[in-house]
Amino acid sequence: MNAVGRSAADLREVVDRSEARKRVVRARLRDDLGFAGTRGRGYAGVVDAYHGDTGLAMAEAAAAAREVAWKEVNESEFPPGYGDPDYDKRQPRRLLEAAAHRMFAALSRPAPDVPGVRVEPDQVVVAPYSSTLLLEEVVAQLASRCPGGALVCPEMFYKNAPLHVAKSGLRIERSAVTADDAARIDPVALAELLARLSNAGELAGVLLTLPGNPVVADYTTRELLDIGRVLVDSGARVVCDMAFDHLVAGHVPIAAMRVPTAHGEVAMFDRVLTVTGNSKGYNASGPTKIGAACTGDARWLGEVRERLTIAFQRETTHLAAAVIENTPDAYFEANRALAQRQQRRALRRIAEINRCDRIAARFGPAALRPLGSGHGMFSTIEFAPEVLAAAGIEDTPQLEDLLLAVAGIDSVGLLRTGSERAAVRLNVLTPRNRHTPARTDDGEPVQRRVSVLDEMFDRLERVLLDIADGRTYAEAVASRGLTPLAAMGGGRIAR
Repeated sequence: MNAVGRSAADLREVVDRSEARKRVVRARLRDDLGFAGTRGRGYAGVVDAYHGDTGLAMAEAAAAAREVAWKEVNESEFPPGYGDPDYDKRQPRRLLEAAAHRMFAALSRPAPDVPGVRVEPDQVVVAPYSSTLLLEEVVAQLASRCPGGALVCPEMFYKNAPLHVAKSGLRIERSAVTADDAARIDPVALAELLARLSNAGELAGVLLTLPGNPVVADYTTRELLDIGRVLVDSGARVVCDMAFDHLVAGHVPIAAMRVPTAHGEVAMFDRVLTVTGNSKGYNASGPTKIGAACTGDARWLGEVRERLTIAFQRETTHLAAAVIENTPDAYFEANRALAQRQQRRALRRIAEINRCDRIAARFGPAALRPLGSGHGMFSTIEFAPEVLAAAGIEDTPQLEDLLLAVAGIDSVGLLRTGSERAAVRLNVLTPRNRHTPARTDDGEPVQRRVSVLDEMFDRLERVLLDIADGRTYAEAVASRGLTPLAAMGGGRIAR
């Protein structure tokens, strides 16, 4: 049995089924099909709150440096660095230095009471294009040490993690988070699961997602130390996906912690391999994207390095380094501030929906409950049991389906992230709808991310009002000519 759920549905099946259903539903949702809001408002087009892109432009200085680098690449017979006899195609020194000093800068003194660690280039590996490619190689390396074993992931992990883990032959074993709205990793549940798998010889490692995706939880230093102590005691190799750290103010990387034990202080940097990329924080794209990982465990790093056989072209190295080296800290601060404005707006809209007389009378004062700390680019919203019961919804794939088919809101149901909470993840930083006008009727420019956010919650309020009036999930999707999804056996919502 998993630490979460009763007879947990196969997570890869959950992901595959979700993607297949979305293709069917999207094909039904023609451009001329309308979606109702409140107070007689109507909308066209699907709101894409499913995607994980920030929708933010690259820093001006980085964009300018990229253009200079692109010109240098294209106007010379020989690419930059061509004459360097020490150029390492698999691990270019310039990218190792950029990753160590810029991408992993958060590990150095992240909080007044956390000394942290200064990452050195020799403690880093890099991979072309994305952190996902690198993460897959890290997981495959863990699988080579424990074939067919289990990778422990606290619930509410990355929506496609089951695909990347299953590819290596490992399975995900889910560890519970706290049952409250904070949704923090539960160190007691984690310790119990790690001990059971270790005793059975099945523990391949641990995969953390910090900051969280979908839910960013707040942790005190003491809480991080409690989690760190559990990880140290388990002896497991720990991987931390830190792709969203630049979008979360005050994030303290767990690899920066030093954990007191009976045998002395243990540096988590020597136990954790941290993976990140430059697509989310730096908003790099195409040939300027890279993935990077760091750890103080030289042996483990060497094993991962041996797997990274795809070479960097000199042109790619030059372009990616230009972006990383020329993105100022002020850019990250501005993007975090923007994300927080969008989060506050989302929280206001949730509160307004909960205060709606008809909704509150039917479902109580908290029909919608935001989970986590309200940081980052996603809002994860849990639906009250009364809403689910009234709609005849038994699991989160049905909830995800209702929102897409009836409201035109494309979301991520939390069962894909290993959680049985009746919740969905919404991108509130940059929800997209190509039908939303870029200008008002008076010709004034519209802040589309704000406009689409308001539209999305107006559609969501309409769904709740319809359920309050007696409309069920089955009836709603049937009105679109769709057959309702059957509930997945291991993904039923715990009431």
